[in-house]
Amino acid sequence: MSSTNNFSFDTIQNFDEHIAQSIPNYDLLATAICDLSTFFVREDTRVVDLGCSTGKLLERIPFAGEKVGIDVSTNLLPESHDNILYVRKDIRSLNTFGNCGLVLSLFTLQFIPYEDRPAVLSTIYESLVEGGAFIWAEKVQEESGELESIMNNAHWDYKRRSFSAQQILDKERDLRSMMKVNSSMRNQVMAENAGFTVGTLFWKFFNFEAWLYIK
Repeated sequence: MSSTNNFSFDTIQNFDEHIAQSIPNYDLLATAICDLSTFFVREDTRVVDLGCSTGKLLERIPFAGEKVGIDVSTNLLPESHDNILYVRKDIRSLNTFGNCGLVLSLFTLQFIPYEDRPAVLSTIYESLVEGGAFIWAEKVQEESGELESIMNNAHWDYKRRSFSAQQILDKERDLRSMMKVNSSMRNQVMAENAGFTVGTLFWKFFNFEAWLYIK
């Protein structure tokens, strides 16, 4: 069993395994993103993954053009190779992500302050070419207290397959100051305010969901 004691993105071991054990059907989400990407990648544009961690998903995207992974973690970020450039940066410090056909953000914006998210979303929108896509996955909070309780408990039951009750409790405590989730509705409003008018929910499991937006 993986330990979640003193959880940190800079120190956690076997990160990809940890994510698969923590987010239900993450593998299915990654496969869906690879399939969807084929509608938007173009030779004259780049694919950018914000909060790319180990770069495993970016490497799976079937695209021979330029791919860029951005993350703040020293421990997780791999060396650049082939057509993939890895950059250690805080995404909030960048005013453009280049000429993008596709931008990915998987469970990343939930770890930056609420007030900084609109600017990042606007930068994503402005960086996309017309017809380009933004794939955004986040943990969300249910509007109904009853549904929120059900989704959280179901998620904890899922995690019990890989982690002890104490490990789950410890991680929940460690993430209190790090992760601030929005409701699905508030995320949609932020995306619309950034300029996106075409979007759809394509994946949801418990309190996790992923959206496809097209510029």
